Amino acid sequence: LHRGYTRKSCLLQFSGGVVGDMAGFGAATYQRGIPFVQFPTTLLSMVDSSVGGKVAVNHAEGKNMIGAFYQPKAVVCDISVLNTLPATEYLAGLAEIVKYGVIYDEEFFTYLEKNVEKIKAHDFDVLKHMIFRSCEIKAEVVGIDEKEAGLRAILNYGHTFGHAIEKLTHYELFSHGIAVSLGMRVAARAAVLLGKLSKEEEQRQNALLDALGFPKTFNVDVEGAWTAMAVDKKAEKGTRVYILPTRIGKVEKVCNIDKGIIANAWNAIRASEV
Repeated sequence: LHRGYTRKSCLLQFSGGVVGDMAGFGAATYQRGIPFVQFPTTLLSMVDSSVGGKVAVNHAEGKNMIGAFYQPKAVVCDISVLNTLPATEYLAGLAEIVKYGVIYDEEFFTYLEKNVEKIKAHDFDVLKHMIFRSCEIKAEVVGIDEKEAGLRAILNYGHTFGHAIEKLTHYELFSHGIAVSLGMRVAARAAVLLGKLSKEEEQRQNALLDALGFPKTFNVDVEGAWTAMAVDKKAEKGTRVYILPTRIGKVEKVCNIDKGIIANAWNAIRASEV
């Protein structure tokens, strides 16, 4: 307002997911909405937060609790900026890429399995394909269900458990992507315990995560995690919602799983088991 920006002003955002969400939320709410363009500079924001139009900020009571659905005018990904990305941030982005294979595209998952070394070496052509296919999958899902009435919920695979880990560690120990990778292991174990996923498929997912260098363990406070998961934007009127795989390439929404099964699923990342 001080600088005289109007509804016709356009906000350009250069950064990762957190700044992208803040900029998008600002654009969505300033004078009831001004155009904005995303220039994501991390792998995670290129394949996830910059695409889909979810813009929000965190609150002490929960992650992404204050925000809007607001689409950018464009998303511009310059892969060369990834050359300066720290290794842990690169890994965080890979978590969401693996997620797309598990939830939607077994062929893409197989591609990732076959190209592990090239992925780790930041091969340009492999990077380009991974980013393009990830954005394509997310855009397709969001195009069908922008405001998460149904299909879009599959994008939350690994997130319910991952968000609990983030909250319990005050968003300081793990980046979002790393927390989601751990959450995917827990979600897959929950699916196995419910008889929805074979042990072999769980091992296939985890083998790819292992090969890419993701951490395998975190001894979570199970009771604290159960409480943390109750305050989740995906919860529906007291109903706890989980996205669980039934095979590589397909997931389904499952509600109100028994607390004992969820507690048991956390063993998937306990140091004593791995």
